[in-house]
Amino acid sequence: MVKLSNQFIDSYIAYFEEMRWVFIGCLAFLILFLIIYILITRGVKKDGADSVDDSSDHASFMENGQFRIDIGNCQGVGEREEQQDAFAFSPNSNWKDKGFLAVLCDGMGGLDAGASISNKLVSDIIAEFPYSFDKLKDGWILDDLSNEIYQTHSGRGGTTVVITYVQNDKMWFASVGDSDLFLLRNNHIYAMNIRQEYGNQLLMRAADGAISVDQALMHSDAPALTEFMGAPHVNADYSITPWQVMDNDVYLLCSDGISDTLSFDEIRQAMMHTPSECAELLEKGIMTKNKRFQDNYTAIVFSVHRIGGN
Repeated sequence: MVKLSNQFIDSYIAYFEEMRWVFIGCLAFLILFLIIYILITRGVKKDGADSVDDSSDHASFMENGQFRIDIGNCQGVGEREEQQDAFAFSPNSNWKDKGFLAVLCDGMGGLDAGASISNKLVSDIIAEFPYSFDKLKDGWILDDLSNEIYQTHSGRGGTTVVITYVQNDKMWFASVGDSDLFLLRNNHIYAMNIRQEYGNQLLMRAADGAISVDQALMHSDAPALTEFMGAPHVNADYSITPWQVMDNDVYLLCSDGISDTLSFDEIRQAMMHTPSECAELLEKGIMTKNKRFQDNYTAIVFSVHRIGGN
């Protein structure tokens, strides 16, 4: 019995001796496959940082030799049936030579195809990248894009949009609708764009004495949009000349699912943290509020830091 066992072991040893190079080759192929898989996976994650439609707690950064931009974002469905917000960044490989673009859209839930319209508009704007500041006038191509949506959906679908474009130490923005753009500078928060809502028109009438401020604020139609992407023509709110970017500026693009839920000071407090922490705090704040009928919410946060300090 022992002799048979020894013969059995000897035969397996001889077999493995003959086949060892086959096994080594298979092992080498497996290792190579794992390395390629890891590299591809990391590449997909990196590309996902540039154009994102539905993610949470995202962080990235990029440099152009003069500034470093740190980026964070969050997005959630809230209490709605589907996500109708969309957002994206320009490819970070273009940042050094062509600048950094961020775009956010909030599809209009009361109209048709809000999700598909917002996603397509984000794609169309990214597809036009890069831009020249000389061409970023009069709302840029937004009027044409709005008319295209109108022709496709016959006025029964639409979205808001807010765009920022940073190149070197200059920034340009444009917006249509009620999505917001905030700036935190020296711990003070500023609303950079104007919400295109009927309530703001009522406040202008109140300033002229036609109605009271309370009547303007409490009007049932105050939140109604006066401009949106999907109308035959739009009048965008935009920077007439490029905005001067300063060291340690923090910018927040957000849908009204954030700015209608959180207070001005809550947003300011969140923006005093790093972009990724800010995005996390904004989302945590929304979860804590537990607002009934919470809208979709999306935020893009980015801070600008001069390389080498002030």
